[in-house]
Amino acid sequence: MSIEVLGWIATALLLVGYWLNAKKQISSWFFWMIGNSMMLVYAALIESNSVAFLSVVLIALNIYGYFSWKNESK
Repeated sequence: MSIEVLGWIATALLLVGYWLNAKKQISSWFFWMIGNSMMLVYAALIESNSVAFLSVVLIALNIYGYFSWKNESK
């Protein structure tokens, strides 16, 4: 898989996550976690430290958001 394809797949997963979030689906957090994890790998491969840092922060927020939503639904 080329680096460019990895970036596009990550982008697609992130967009699906946004769409699912707009529909208030808890699965949005999984798409964001996977997409941001792939974006982290992509950023490392293209040596973009700012995007890598953003991806790490967003992964942490994805985990927090998932558990926050899960606890609210109880």
